[in-house]
Amino acid sequence: MGMFSPPFAAASAAAGASSAAIVAIPAREEAASIGATLRALGAQVDEDGQPWRAFGVLLLVNNCADGTVARAREAAPDGLRLWIQEVTLPPEQANVVGARRAALDRAAALAGEGGVIVSTDADTRADPAWLWALLAPLRAGADAAAGRILLDRKGAALPPEVRRTQRLDDLYRMAASELGARLDPDPADPWPRHWQHFGASLALSVRAYRAVGGVPAVPCLEDLALVEALRRADLTLRHTPAARVYTSPRLSGRVTVGLSTQLSEWRRGPAAWQVPGGAEVAALARAEAALRAAYAGQGGGNLTRLWRTQAGPLLAALRASTFGLALEAAHAARVAGDWSAVYPPVPVAQALTEVRDRLGQAGAGLASPRTAQPLRAKASSR
Repeated sequence: MGMFSPPFAAASAAAGASSAAIVAIPAREEAASIGATLRALGAQVDEDGQPWRAFGVLLLVNNCADGTVARAREAAPDGLRLWIQEVTLPPEQANVVGARRAALDRAAALAGEGGVIVSTDADTRADPAWLWALLAPLRAGADAAAGRILLDRKGAALPPEVRRTQRLDDLYRMAASELGARLDPDPADPWPRHWQHFGASLALSVRAYRAVGGVPAVPCLEDLALVEALRRADLTLRHTPAARVYTSPRLSGRVTVGLSTQLSEWRRGPAAWQVPGGAEVAALARAEAALRAAYAGQGGGNLTRLWRTQAGPLLAALRASTFGLALEAAHAARVAGDWSAVYPPVPVAQALTEVRDRLGQAGAGLASPRTAQPLRAKASSR
């Protein structure tokens, strides 16, 4: 069953005429949270702070018996273009992966080939300027955009050690993102940027979604798998800090691997949470920058030294049909080498200090070292 306001229903039904932005929300047993989610979407504004409703919302309620549909109808703000669809997914698809795929597939059909689909969650509350900011990179020509995802302070209280670890990890990953942006600049994703690309705040063109075959068939982490598919195809992804949502900090998760898994790991406190140190973050950024240059036929330096692996796998990587595939192959070769022995993980507080120290050096003119005899594949091999 579904419901749209009449103008949106007519536009969606017109073949080739939609080119819409559709927010897709998979939901199962979310009666307690769906009201806040829909009210936040109904309060979206444009860059001038004016009410903005030039989008539709598809709520796909699957295998649900807790009154989510009734609550959604009751809470939906006036004027929000909302379509509620109830489905019963077969057992092998009745999970977060199957629900996300079903929601995005239906959203893509509604949006049309020139449209945009946006993924969020039924326990997530969008900032008023979220959707306008998230779609800005696509209006500028990007294939996809990922927004910031923050923990909702209105949710369950988190243990102190979880809050401390999460705060340090957030600061560390933002600093690591900045260091990576300085040492390996990406014109499609410049600083300021962030590191998150998850289903709670992700937008992509329907063309990009079709190009990679939709949500990959994976057992978990389907949002990360979708982003990896975009990267393998050399489709551009912008991490925009201006687009923010707030998600429920559930300590008891509904998926095998997800946010609740991360929060549970953080219960052990900052000293037990280990991440790549400053040396590794810098080394990886330099290695990726060198591979990017070599793939473009612009040198790149001694790739075998930078990636700590043999020449053969790297030469094979440089023959890949896309840079994304080349990068994936180089990382596989790196993992097979002695990288982890040279760069052991360190506690997050130490890693944050190390990355900040290197940022200071980068600000003072730190440059990637240049070495002779670049490893390069012939252009005709690509």
